[in-house]
Amino acid sequence: MKKNRKCCEHFLRKANQQCARSIGKRTAGLCYCFTYYHKFMEKVNPSDTCRRRSALCKYLLIMKLSFFIVFLSCMQVAAAGYSQRKISIKMKDTEIKKVLDRIANQSDVHFLYSNRKVDLHQKISVWANEESLDVVLNKVLNGSGFTWQELDNQLVVILPSSTAWDNIKVKGKITGADDNIPLPGVTVQVKGTTIGTLTDENGNFTLDAPAGGQLIFRYVGYEVLEMPVKANMDVQLKKSSSALTEVVVIGYGVTQKKDLTGSVVSVTPKEFNKGIISNPVQVLQGKVAGLVISKPGGNPNGKVSISLRGASSLSASSQPLFVVDGIPGIDINAVPPDDIVSIDVLKDASAAAIYGSRGANGVIIVTTRRGKDGAPQVSYSGYVGIDKISNTYGVLNADQYRQYLKDNNINPTGFDLGSSTNWQKAVTRTGLSHSHNLSMSGGKDNTRYSASVNYLNNEGIVINSGLERMIGRITLDQGMFDNRLRLGLSMNYVGEKNRYTGQDPDGNGDNRIWEQMIAYNPTAPVYNADGTFFEKLDINDNYNPVALANQIKHQRAMNKFIGSAKATYDITKHLTYDLLLGLERASSDRGLYYSKESPVTEGAGSNGTATRASKTWDNKTLETYFTYNQQWQRSILKVTAGYSYQNFFTNSMSAGNTQFVSDIFSYNNLGAGQGDQPAVSSGAEENSLVSFIGRAFYSYHDKYLLTGTVRRDGSTRFGKDRKWGTFPSASLAWRLTQEPFLQNSNWLQDLKFRVGYGVTGNQEIQNYKSPLTYAPGGKVLDNGRWVTSYQIGQNENPNLRWESAAQFNAGFDFTMFKGRLNGTIEYYDKRTKDLLFNYNVPSPPYLFPTMLANVGKISNKGLELSLSGAVIEHKNFSWNASFNISRNFNNIVSIANDQFKSDAIYDGTVGARGLTAVQIVKVVPGYSIGTFYIPHYIGIDANGNQQFEDIDKSGGFDFRSDSRVAGNGLPKYQAGLANTFRYKNFDLNFLLRSLFGYQIFNATDLVLSDRFSRLPGRNAMARYADSKIKGTYVSDRFIENGAFLRLDNFTFGYNIPAANSKLFANPRVYISGQNLFILTKYTGLDPELPIDGLAPGIDNRNVYPKTRSFAVGFTVNFK
Repeated sequence: MKKNRKCCEHFLRKANQQCARSIGKRTAGLCYCFTYYHKFMEKVNPSDTCRRRSALCKYLLIMKLSFFIVFLSCMQVAAAGYSQRKISIKMKDTEIKKVLDRIANQSDVHFLYSNRKVDLHQKISVWANEESLDVVLNKVLNGSGFTWQELDNQLVVILPSSTAWDNIKVKGKITGADDNIPLPGVTVQVKGTTIGTLTDENGNFTLDAPAGGQLIFRYVGYEVLEMPVKANMDVQLKKSSSALTEVVVIGYGVTQKKDLTGSVVSVTPKEFNKGIISNPVQVLQGKVAGLVISKPGGNPNGKVSISLRGASSLSASSQPLFVVDGIPGIDINAVPPDDIVSIDVLKDASAAAIYGSRGANGVIIVTTRRGKDGAPQVSYSGYVGIDKISNTYGVLNADQYRQYLKDNNINPTGFDLGSSTNWQKAVTRTGLSHSHNLSMSGGKDNTRYSASVNYLNNEGIVINSGLERMIGRITLDQGMFDNRLRLGLSMNYVGEKNRYTGQDPDGNGDNRIWEQMIAYNPTAPVYNADGTFFEKLDINDNYNPVALANQIKHQRAMNKFIGSAKATYDITKHLTYDLLLGLERASSDRGLYYSKESPVTEGAGSNGTATRASKTWDNKTLETYFTYNQQWQRSILKVTAGYSYQNFFTNSMSAGNTQFVSDIFSYNNLGAGQGDQPAVSSGAEENSLVSFIGRAFYSYHDKYLLTGTVRRDGSTRFGKDRKWGTFPSASLAWRLTQEPFLQNSNWLQDLKFRVGYGVTGNQEIQNYKSPLTYAPGGKVLDNGRWVTSYQIGQNENPNLRWESAAQFNAGFDFTMFKGRLNGTIEYYDKRTKDLLFNYNVPSPPYLFPTMLANVGKISNKGLELSLSGAVIEHKNFSWNASFNISRNFNNIVSIANDQFKSDAIYDGTVGARGLTAVQIVKVVPGYSIGTFYIPHYIGIDANGNQQFEDIDKSGGFDFRSDSRVAGNGLPKYQAGLANTFRYKNFDLNFLLRSLFGYQIFNATDLVLSDRFSRLPGRNAMARYADSKIKGTYVSDRFIENGAFLRLDNFTFGYNIPAANSKLFANPRVYISGQNLFILTKYTGLDPELPIDGLAPGIDNRNVYPKTRSFAVGFTVNFK
């Protein structure tokens, strides 16, 4: 007994000495310690000894445990200072033991195993590039008959797979914490082992796991969760606040956010604006720094103005290119917001250059919902809401009008018409809106499908206006040949009916209703005693606005089909081929009719006027490209090369007639009109774009990133000598947190510096602007019959080419405080040249007095800041917020060259009664687009006549020579603040949005300010009823600060518990409000005005009133 005890004590001393010498020698020493211990224990077998001496057995057991404690202590000392690292390894036909040695050298992890029970002489081939240790170990031991067990961060035991502790059968279900939707494909793994499984389509899983062990749950886009093993486990995963691994669509492919080298912002449905939305792009309003989206007024058919990083053209479109499911140029209105899964905004040239001649204004990529594997899922979402006018003009009411007549000794005869009518109220109403979306999706065995129907009915607040839209979508995806071939089919149908009061977005129709709504006599009745509309026509251009709204019928019907077919084939492990075919085919039919009773047409002697116009168009797309993806031990290479072809064809026809016997036919029977010269016209247009594309991405050590892009475009829109153009870009990124000096930071998880430069183009001009053309010149009488004459329509310009924008971009992306805070700060410098504008030219030698030419230059510089994060994260309460702000510096560099001369370009026409229309915006080098150039008001004389500064010192007044810079209508700053609060089953979110740093010319106030010229025949602003100022003159007297802060959206929701329901899942009810309040100093109806064109910031009496909306909504999934 004493001999055995001495032997054991000798072993412990020797083992401790050996372990001490082994510290710092990593695996070799550790394996020696373990082997030395193992051999000794084989010599002194406790089971044999115990049969002879029970006391020795107890002593050996105590000694064995003591050794293990000493051994672990040694390991803790040896591991001090080491941290976990990712593994990069590439070994072929190598023994497992040598592979583990290599891993140990990289990771500071120590491996323990028994040479007798674990044979590591098997040869394997393994490859990994910057992958985590557990993933690499699973690769190494896969199929070897061995598994691994983690004891602590630096100690791993290798043991036979059959070795296990007492196991229990674990069953559970995994859902999303935000929406309780089951999560299919979640990885469930026993910590420290290769044992694991995946959840099925309903989020369920079953697994044999050791009692007392830990389970790790991993799912893309969600936080990793670790929980102790239990027999029944219902798990909820939170969406990751760090979006580095999120997939971002970049055009002709996808990438992870961490690999981006350009400026790209991704917005998902949980961040979308809610409420009554007639245009899907409104879901982005206030969400993206540098993206200004403005929808003036509350017209459901109204046009949305979009600007990304400033105005950069004089005449071409400044709207970004929309790409829907890979097809460029698709109308965003064809996609209901409920079917959108992501919107990616490509802001800089290095990101947008892949779209070449159409990327100068940025690119917005929309990805729609498709089917997923799993049982059929049916869901419904819908809302019912009301719209009310949010603000009215402060004109005189009937009592104030009568008091004005009395105070100014005006005979009321002919002016006081005996009634009291609020014309703004008479023309408007409470609009009812409702939307419904029903969808179904599912899939099995590589076949996935989805279908949805969306219906929207938005009744405008102005009588006889509204929008009705129905969209049906079907998608089908099929995988074949072990999923090497993937086929996708998508079909959309859009049916839309528009009812216009006033002009449509193309300028057709009559906008006088808005002027009459605020100018008509408040004592006039709406109807005569016989029920006909009251009219008082002894004053020119004075019409009953309610009559105008009812006597003008203006409608449009549109039908659209969008179909696409995509095939993706994995030629090899590294090479993929994609083919996309797309077709958009649409037709519209528009009718406009002024009734016989309308004073507008009666005054012109038309006796009823009808116009009918139809239009059909096709957009055909072919996209074909190869993608090569190769990964080495420390680097990644992705190369895309392809070809694109797109063809647009439009066919249009219009006809009109006058002198109708009856209104019964409206615009449906033009032949019923008896006009002398019925108007008939038709036309067809076509343009094509052919492109070759290439992009290469290289990543070294997941630390240094490089992207290069080039696109070669050929367009039929430009001159015969300038049809082709090349658009290159290059960008670099450096992930500083992958460097040793930041790798171990506790508060900074990711920091990336990006810099890029690229060239993009703008080809959004009308077709056939380069060749010499002829145009109809009107009707002439020839031998008793009317014939059409022709004349020169435009000059030839063989050098006409696209506008070209060169942009530099630099920025930082960062993630801090364990993903609680994410942000981006960027600087850009975009310089656009070869600006297209119609210049005056001498005739002769030219055949036409104007010519479209490439001349000017514009500069846009700016700063952008975006922040998002989890302010508070608790079990029952959370607060997430996002904030963005941007500042744009717009400057016109030049508008002339040696051939085309111009000192300034004038725009922004404003007219008033008794005043010749004038242009108040001056485009001149050194200033921004939208600069107001008007006289400076200095007061009135003793007689009330307005006085202006004599700027040219001529002693007299001249509008043009006595004008000066008075402000700018283009917003310099844009900001948005979104907040989401969740408490148990309740949620609340709101969006504050602001535009500031700009001015508004209040032309409405200009018209309604002169009581002397307006009263008593017309109405005027109440605040000017006692004004002594005479005359209606354009001046900076009507310049106002346009800055505003608006509560754009407010939504409060409740997720109804329905765990035991056999029919419903995840029901949610919510209330939503839009435009609930606004803080502004602007005295007009609303400070949000169109931002496109050369003359933003003019409030000119023709804006559909802004609305305030309230809605109640409901969403539910059906089991």
